[in-house]
Amino acid sequence: MDYIGNKCPVCQKYFHADDDIVVCPECGTPHHRECYEERGHCVNEPLHAQGFDYQAEHETKEDNVKLCPSCGKENDPEQFFCKHCGSPLSSAQTQNNTQQTAGFGGGIPFGRGQDQNTDSAYNIPFMDPLGGVPSDTDLGDGVTAGEAAKYVKQNTPYFIRVFSNIKNFNKSKFNFAAAIFTGGYMLYRKMYKPGALFASIQLALLIIESYVTIVYASLFTDFMNIYASATSTSQLMNGFYQYLSGLSATDILVLYLPTLIDVIRIAMMIVFGICFNRMYMNHCKKQIILIKQNASEDENPEAVLQTKGGVNTALAVSLLAAYIIVVYLPGIITGFM
Repeated sequence: MDYIGNKCPVCQKYFHADDDIVVCPECGTPHHRECYEERGHCVNEPLHAQGFDYQAEHETKEDNVKLCPSCGKENDPEQFFCKHCGSPLSSAQTQNNTQQTAGFGGGIPFGRGQDQNTDSAYNIPFMDPLGGVPSDTDLGDGVTAGEAAKYVKQNTPYFIRVFSNIKNFNKSKFNFAAAIFTGGYMLYRKMYKPGALFASIQLALLIIESYVTIVYASLFTDFMNIYASATSTSQLMNGFYQYLSGLSATDILVLYLPTLIDVIRIAMMIVFGICFNRMYMNHCKKQIILIKQNASEDENPEAVLQTKGGVNTALAVSLLAAYIIVVYLPGIITGFM
């Protein structure tokens, strides 16, 4: 039985994954080994004569609450998977999931359970939050796939499969969301320091481009008029040559600056799409290690992972609004000029 999420009846501290746990042979009550040896007997020894049989905390809660055996969080009784970490809430479903996720790529992320001996109430379609990767898969530095899933929270099937591929085969995937939103996507995924840096670079590029477009609007208008009035390629090239020859070096730089900024932005998008998954994996592992190291004795690290990870939706919406304003503001201003 997995006792993570339950408390030692002697010291009232949560059992951690690396704790040395002993179980009473009479009633099955778990104790920390040091607590059991210090007491010298089972804490429920007076109840043995009455036929007392220990049940895990998540199984003895009231009917209107289910405690997750993995993270210890409360869930509604009709749920089959934890709404906080995605772990199964019953031993039957845990066994069924273990059979389906026995190896990488061999799981059934969508479909019905195949074990005909389990309760039919659990024979329902579901999505494996680990994407077919066993929860105890080592992702490096002592971090497991199950711990990473608790920290990632949103879109765990994609990221856990990618993390496993990076660890086992040194292969990643191109992340289109990171390519499109770059620094903003980092902030959304709570990578605040690098996200703030690259989002600031993006914002600065947008502001420069907007400023140049507004202040030198007539320069760009004249340039586009040459293109619009040309009737042949030779006339177009001659018109551009004559126009550029009459400009100063500063005006020429200004004229081509938006194109240069677009090239920089596209290069950043490509680099982010290629590198983000590895960067995010390293970020997750670093944060998970810190959480496990800094968790106090009365805290359950599995539960703490739920509060520290995930995404920052409010920040993402704010960044999107700022991006729209910066992009469309020049057109609105120049329309009134």
